[in-house]
Amino acid sequence: MLFNKKEKNLSVEIIDIKLDTSDVPSIKEARLVHINGKAKLVKDMGKYDDNYTSPYQIKLNDVPIVQAKIPECSTCCSVLATGYGIENTNCKELLDIQEKINSNYVSLEKSIEIIEPLLTLLETGFYLIADAICYPTDGDKNFFWNVPNEEIETLATGPAAIYDDEDAYFNYIYGEPVYLYPTQTTDSYDKNRVEYYIDKFKELSDSSPRAIVYYLDNFMNFVIDGHHKACASALLGEPLRCILIIPAIVTKYYNIEKERNEVYLDFSSIKVSQAEIPEKYFPFIKEKKFKSKKKEITIEDGILNKREWEKEYLDSVKNYINLYNYVKIIDILRKEKINIDNNSLEEYLSNFDSDSQNKMKKIIYKLKLFDMEKSEA
Repeated sequence: MLFNKKEKNLSVEIIDIKLDTSDVPSIKEARLVHINGKAKLVKDMGKYDDNYTSPYQIKLNDVPIVQAKIPECSTCCSVLATGYGIENTNCKELLDIQEKINSNYVSLEKSIEIIEPLLTLLETGFYLIADAICYPTDGDKNFFWNVPNEEIETLATGPAAIYDDEDAYFNYIYGEPVYLYPTQTTDSYDKNRVEYYIDKFKELSDSSPRAIVYYLDNFMNFVIDGHHKACASALLGEPLRCILIIPAIVTKYYNIEKERNEVYLDFSSIKVSQAEIPEKYFPFIKEKKFKSKKKEITIEDGILNKREWEKEYLDSVKNYINLYNYVKIIDILRKEKINIDNNSLEEYLSNFDSDSQNKMKKIIYKLKLFDMEKSEA
């Protein structure tokens, strides 16, 4: 599907292939897209410092909206600092889509069409666009908008270790984008807007307007649009419905059985083989060559959080599962994938043997995480 080009060479094309997102249960459905973009929303990374961390900024129209220090260690978490306010980026494309994205959700395809002006701000490449849920917290007892402006180690940016009792070794869980980091200053907070979305969410449920979030790393996303929607979800104690954007990393894996390298698009913990993609896209599947980082980037304190948050917001994090408990459940779900349908539920409930009880426990875990209404029923 190719949408109308508003500028020469800009395009957002949905690639019609089946995606396996079962390892990321927070994703309801997803589409693979190829974007020919302006590269106005980009990642900018500097050279490693003496602590083997690399300063890193996500910029929109050259304004940092998220800042970080990325460790060389692959099992370590990053240091995050706030940026300078996405509302200060003079982003016409974001303003143009706000009214439409704040309307009722129709379908993922319709949402991709609506946010096309935003998507063409990205770098040219492959992306996964998903209808997903996130939690308005950092996964570590903090309301998502109540983050320090200065640098702080953020657990949700790194993989989480799970000790496997059966095999007696540590297993790392990664690539589960469910927590949130803000990009808008708290000067923009509007109580009336939050109350408006509370009413909308109560009325519309799954057809509610979506927030737009972009995958940062491991368990963390940053909010592009939807800070007030996230506030409304927090006060309701519900997950936030989102349109999630995940950029691809092109990687090669050696297939032992076939004795050859195979190329994949990696989206967090979701992989798409080149063999599944139409041949006309092959010229665009290229590994990024490593370049020595010589650029000097200074991470300074951001300006986002300027208010004392009300107790109801600070206490809202108690409604959401923290990172430690989240990865334990994900580990259980990944070991044995279980579909949730009425026939399976009836079978497990009628057969009260240990196997059925174990499967029901996993279903309840999954429902508790991603479908609170059904789990209570």
